[in-house]
Amino acid sequence: MKDRSTKADVTAAVLLDEDTLMLFGAIDQPLPADSVVMLDGMIDGRFRGGCWTDAAGERWFLGAIRVTGLAHMRPSRIEIEDAQGKHLLLPRLSNVRTNPAHLVAALREVQPQSLDTALDVAVTLLSGPAMGEGEAGEGHRRTRLLSGLAHEASRPDGFAEVLGRFHDGALMVQGWSHGFPAGAAHVLVEADDLRTHASAAGSFHRPDLPDDAAGLLTVLEGPVASPDTIRRIHFRAADGWRHLAIFEHRQLLADGVASAHARDMLGHLQGDAARRGVAAAIAARYNGVETVSQLQAPVRMGLDMAVRVPGAGLFVCGWLLDPTGSVRAVTVKGGGMSARLDQDWSRLGRKDVSDAFAHDPLFAGRLAPGSDAHGFTAFAREPAGISADAEFHLELALADGIAFLPLPCQPPTGDALRRMLGAVNPDSPSIDRVVATHLGPMLRTATSFQAVPSSVLHPMGRTQKSPRVSVILPVCDGREDVDLNLARMANDPDFAEAEILVVAGAGTHERLAGMVRQAAGFYRLAVGFVAAPTASDPFEAVAASLPHARADRVLLLSPSVLPTERGWLSALERAIRKPNAVGSAALAPVMVSPTLLYEDHSVRFAGIVAVEGPGGTVTYERRYAGYPRDWLKEQEASAVDAASADCALLPRELLARAMADGGRYLAQEPKGLDLCLRVRAAGGSCLWLPKVRLVAVDEQARHARDPRLERMSALVDEWSFAERWKASIAA
Repeated sequence: MKDRSTKADVTAAVLLDEDTLMLFGAIDQPLPADSVVMLDGMIDGRFRGGCWTDAAGERWFLGAIRVTGLAHMRPSRIEIEDAQGKHLLLPRLSNVRTNPAHLVAALREVQPQSLDTALDVAVTLLSGPAMGEGEAGEGHRRTRLLSGLAHEASRPDGFAEVLGRFHDGALMVQGWSHGFPAGAAHVLVEADDLRTHASAAGSFHRPDLPDDAAGLLTVLEGPVASPDTIRRIHFRAADGWRHLAIFEHRQLLADGVASAHARDMLGHLQGDAARRGVAAAIAARYNGVETVSQLQAPVRMGLDMAVRVPGAGLFVCGWLLDPTGSVRAVTVKGGGMSARLDQDWSRLGRKDVSDAFAHDPLFAGRLAPGSDAHGFTAFAREPAGISADAEFHLELALADGIAFLPLPCQPPTGDALRRMLGAVNPDSPSIDRVVATHLGPMLRTATSFQAVPSSVLHPMGRTQKSPRVSVILPVCDGREDVDLNLARMANDPDFAEAEILVVAGAGTHERLAGMVRQAAGFYRLAVGFVAAPTASDPFEAVAASLPHARADRVLLLSPSVLPTERGWLSALERAIRKPNAVGSAALAPVMVSPTLLYEDHSVRFAGIVAVEGPGGTVTYERRYAGYPRDWLKEQEASAVDAASADCALLPRELLARAMADGGRYLAQEPKGLDLCLRVRAAGGSCLWLPKVRLVAVDEQARHARDPRLERMSALVDEWSFAERWKASIAA
């Protein structure tokens, strides 16, 4: 494509962020408002620009070039494609700055009479989605550029005297001005940053003002900066940019007062169109009151639960009864967030809702038999920066108005998250996307804030000053029969110098402590009873008890694992002291596990190995699971990709490092494999001892399980494991 010959002079070039370059200069031909930009002949990004002609007839332009990684490039040719597909060649840039004041100074010096127009163009260029914010420091450069231009171009024109925020972050401003535009317009609010906001404004008579000034009432769409941080409100008047200064003794209305105050002022506004615009803007504001039940249209809504994970998003479950299709949109708002729910929600049958409104006169004859899909589950991702205590509400947009429903959100407790999972349909055709986009990130974020469960140590039995090994026996169910485990250890000389930490997690029987105390005294064992009532599974119990472990080595031992002979702990210790047995693990700390058998002596655990499939996919599989034990031919320790957390000996320091960044899983099985992989990531290795064999009892769950919840938990865990390890777990 042949270039169009252009004469251009780039007066100033400023890099606003890693990807955005702002240009100011003169050119002899029009530039496109939005087009592609080519660097050295390659189509790399977008160009957005604006031109004006000064009094001398010379054409000037402001333009923004956005190309990924632009800050690290030194292109020799910058070409812009015009409407005819021809390329406009800009001169090579020789002096690119990072200080926006350079561009502002150039405009002030070269085009002082065009500063208003330059600010018009800059606002258009820097407020569009194609030129979105960069990093915090880079966004500050944008603010400095707009602020610098606004301070050069904008002139004083009145004061803002009363300011009040609505619940949704919008702002009411009352004051006076000479030229603030009535009706709909856009303004620049200058606070810690400078942002564009839509406004609806009307004027009213004030006898204390000159004839060419009037009172002002305007509503600015939110979220707007806090009123006490606002310094100026810039607006485009007929003769250029002007601003409202903030009156020194301005009044800041208390939260929730802005709506009532603005309604009281409506009757004083001049002009029917302006009055209607401000009234509509006020009506669209949420004031903390539920209004869905007041609708005369056949529309009602109810909430079953709402859970918010700060930093991730919200889950909303409820029902919407709308037989005539009056609702055009359902949006969650609050704290600066606005997200449509109805475009992506899952509908559920709710016959109970149909039955409840069957005899309501408002819905009489409108509920079709069998049409009961009134329920919904929905997710909304939240942007960064929303405060942890933000309040939210639902906004229902109808053809003739807006209604609101408060959205009280539960914190992401374990019970709330389980209820959330139980409400989602695992058979939905979009469940994979729901897990990857919403459930997985929400649960990962929620668990990342969970602290290690608190614990209290109660010494029982005899005292062991320098234990050779710390045995951690986690109990997180209703069992009270760990005296059998203690009896087996008391009968094995290997445990004579061990300390045994029985960890009582959530759901433990109230008689457990008494039984452990009695067994510890009877068998003369050194036992520590660790009370950790918030530990919901064995892995949380281990984490809670680890600070109480005094030995250099820790034995993780499930209460379901029972030895069939004595001396097995010594075999594990010999293997952990002889890493040379597995060659490549010569100097690595070792996590070693024995063979675990079912009660019928078939294989339960003989090491977990990674199997590579088509396309490089990796799956972790349990070797020989379910096979007769005679299949185990190995006689020496062998390296595996994962040991078994049900019975494993490893250095305490290695275990502490591996558990410092615990896996975010709902079920136990992926937690065990994840722990082993983190042991290896921390520099350790995993061994399996074929000759050492213990029985792992296949116990039944002591509490009823929700099959739907278990299916959802498995789907989320599969996603979490694949996200972390780029692999899957064999079924």
